[in-house]
Formats: sequence, structure tokens, C-alpha cells
Amino acid sequence: MAGHRKDMLDIQRIIQLKARGESNRSIARLLGINRKTVNEYVLNLGGSGKDFSELSRLDEESLASILPEPKVFNKPQAFVDLQALVPTYKKALKQSGFTYLNIWEEYHKNYPDGYGYTQFKAHIQKAFAVQQASFHMEQIMGEKLLIDYAGDRFILTDRETGVTRPAELFVAILAGSGYTYVEASESQQKASFLNSMRRSLEFIGGVPKLIVTDNLKSAVTQAPRYEPELNKDFKAFALHYGTAVLATRARKPKDKALVENAVRLVYQRICFALKDQVFFNLHALNAAIRPLLALYNDRMYQQRQTSRTQLFLEQEQPLLSPLPAQVFTLITYKQATVQKNYHVFISEDKHYYSVPHQYIGKKVELRYNQTLLEVYSSGSRIASHSRSSKSAGFSTTSTHMPDNHQFMQGWNMDDFLAWAKSKDPVIHGYVETVFAQRAHPEQACRSCGGIQRLGKVYGTDRLKSACIRAASFEQYGYKILESILKQNIDQQDHEQQQQGLPVHDNLRGATYYH
Repeated sequence: MAGHRKDMLDIQRIIQLKARGESNRSIARLLGINRKTVNEYVLNLGGSGKDFSELSRLDEESLASILPEPKVFNKPQAFVDLQALVPTYKKALKQSGFTYLNIWEEYHKNYPDGYGYTQFKAHIQKAFAVQQASFHMEQIMGEKLLIDYAGDRFILTDRETGVTRPAELFVAILAGSGYTYVEASESQQKASFLNSMRRSLEFIGGVPKLIVTDNLKSAVTQAPRYEPELNKDFKAFALHYGTAVLATRARKPKDKALVENAVRLVYQRICFALKDQVFFNLHALNAAIRPLLALYNDRMYQQRQTSRTQLFLEQEQPLLSPLPAQVFTLITYKQATVQKNYHVFISEDKHYYSVPHQYIGKKVELRYNQTLLEVYSSGSRIASHSRSSKSAGFSTTSTHMPDNHQFMQGWNMDDFLAWAKSKDPVIHGYVETVFAQRAHPEQACRSCGGIQRLGKVYGTDRLKSACIRAASFEQYGYKILESILKQNIDQQDHEQQQQGLPVHDNLRGATYYH
């Protein structure tokens, strides 16, 4: 926890497991998190005055406010300096009387701005790490569900064209009893993977304490040696079902020996029996797999007088947690910047969704499933919309608009004509012509909104005079009226009309030119 704060989904899973009565040591093992880190989070959360059941109902923003700000350690030069000293310290390791404290004290004299003792020891131990011998681990009933995909895939054939495509084989096995679930799936992509995971839990009718997965791209974002980083969707899946997830280490086949053996047996007992059949879709393939899977689970172990099904029903199923009432729905997480029109864009929908205009230019997080989009900022939900398939369309909530835009949203031709008629027939005729000349009603509404404002600023009489003046030039719109009123041309016109023109013999009337 010292370097950075854990992902909020990890913190929520710690709270969930504490509310269920798990010990800190057990939580650290289930989540693959250092026990001291778990202790520190539990201590900080416990100081909030709320029990863990109450904390499990808080949103991300409320939880973040309870936790202290993370400390940030950024000492790249110290790391470089220490790595250069590792060969020297390895030699010291072989000497009698070696202690980490002794070599740290020597290091600290030469590098007073370097690492403290705890960080120093952690880096040196990591550098000194040696491969450990493997050992047999006795599996605990109800604790682990191991999952993997088979290397060989089934083939589906298009009934009309004969074109073939591969189908993945998903395998899940309860470590305690060996009870196994198998299904063919479309791909190893995230949505397909999580749906297979959901169906595997529904098949066993409960939830184990821990799900152990291979380093699948659909499950793991990063795969360092000790603590692979799960993606947010899989973390959300685990949180929904009240379980923990552990990814096996990359290129460590012994971490998943049990499920690898199960995959081998599935090939022998299920895949081999179906090898000569032609399947046209996943439904038909899975229908053929189900009875063979039942036979596989009911088959007696060679060295034990029991089957996978018997062990599962008698010893393991009672230890599983119940399934939640609601089925998990895959949520997509994306980052987006709020555009100047206070909307965010979902490329899958080719559609725009509004957020409060105060967030223009800010980064927000989008969370959406098949039916609902939610927009979050700093862990707080700021907008929610039903998904729309209208291409290039806009889903806009009026309260998200600035005040002037909310006013414009209510504009329509009938309202403007009614307003103009209430002022004067001349103004009404002018506004009618504005609507008649514009290619689109929205253009006319914008112009008439400005004309309405001019009436409030300059009064009805002057607006009427300006309309007469503009109409004489056959000019219709807001800008011409604004120009006439700002330059007082409407008043000059009125004065000239009052004075009239002087009588003169040389003046020619309009009839002179016809």
C-alpha cells in the first residue's frame, strides 16, 4: 500500500470478504495481496466507525474519502544504484554473520538519500530469490475452481457454404472433488469468457472461495511473475459473485497441473468420442457434450471408491457460497473526454450521450452493458442513459445543458409566431417571412430568438420600425435588425418621414422611368 493505492475493486473485495468473516491472512491468500497491505487497509477502514457490512454498501467516492492519501515513492536513481551493488551483496551473503541490517547500514552511509531499510531488504531479497522446490498441495473442498481452455479446438461447419471455423473448449474443475464443467464457446474474448464463467458457476450451483485462471488476455491485464493484474471486468465479476481470483504465474505449468490433467482427461473421454461428428453450431456441439460430461463426472476414480459427482454432492457442494440473486452482466469500462457539446461518444453505438456541462473537457469513465450507460467522475456517477442504436444520434438530458441551451431547447415556430402576433401585425408578418425563407426551422428559431431579445432590449415600437426598415430592403433576420437598432437607423427613418421631402420642379417621380 505504501507505493500506491490498490484498485478500488480490490478494496471492495477486501471489504466483502471481511464482512463474510474471513481473516486478514485468508484474504491475503485468496486475493494474492501482501498480508501487511491487507492489514493496513482493514485498520484504516475499521477506523471509519462503520462495520464491514455498512462499508460494503458505500460507493467508490465514499470509500476513497475514508482511506488516507497514498504515499508516492519515486526513486529511479536509487533503484539503479542498488542494482549495481547486488553482485557485491551476493558475495556477502555467503559470509558468516551476514544480515540485511548490516549491509543496509553500510549502504545508507554511502547513499543517505536511497532506500529505507524495508524497501532495501525487499529489493535485495527479490534479487537473491532462488527457485523453490515444488511440493504436493492437498486441495481443500469448496476452496478453488480451476479454469482453462483446451489447446485443441472443435470445428464448426457452415451448413450452406461448408466453410469451417474453430470453437474453443472451456474447462472448469473444482479442485477438491474434481467435479468438472465443459462447454464449447465462440472464442476466448472477454464477453465469451465471462459468460462461460457464469455458466460454470450455475452448473455447480454455488461459488467457491477462489477462482484460479490461466494468464488469459480476457482475464489478465498484466502478467508479472508474482502478482498478475486482473482486468476490471473480471474483478467486477468476482465482486458480484463474492469470490476472489488468482491468476497462475506465466510459464509455470505446475501452478495449474490439476486443470491441465483434467483437460487431458476431457480429450480422452469427451473429445475423442465426438471427433468424427460434424457440428453446424455451438448449440448442437454443447448438446452432444452434456451427456458425455455427465458420464465423465459419474465415472469412478481408479484408486477411490467414489466418483467426482459423489464427492461433489456429499462434500464440496455444501461448502460453496450461494449464487447471487442477479445474474452478472458484463460491463465495459472506457475513458473518454467530454466534448464541447457536453456529450461523450460511444463508438459501438455511433451515438452521443450527454453529461452535465460543467464537465466539458474533463476525463470521465464510461461503464456500460447491453442496455445501460453510466458516466463516472472521481468514482461518482454523474450521468445515466439507456443505450441507443440510433447512428449519429444524441441522447440529451435537459438538466445537463447550460441555462441558455435549455432555453433554446424549448424553441418552436408556433411559440415565436404567437409572440410576434401579440406584439404587432408588422412584427408578426416579419417573423412569418423569416420562417418562410430559412431552409430549416431550427435556423429560423435561432434567428427569432435573437429578434425576441431585441424586443426586450429596445421595446416593441422600435422593433416594429426596424422591421419596416429591414423589410423595405427585403432583408429578414436578426443581424439586420440588430444593426438598424444599434445605429438608431429606425429613429432616423422616423424623423425623415415626419419632415417629408421638399417640393421642387426638378424632382422626378417614379412614373418618369416607365
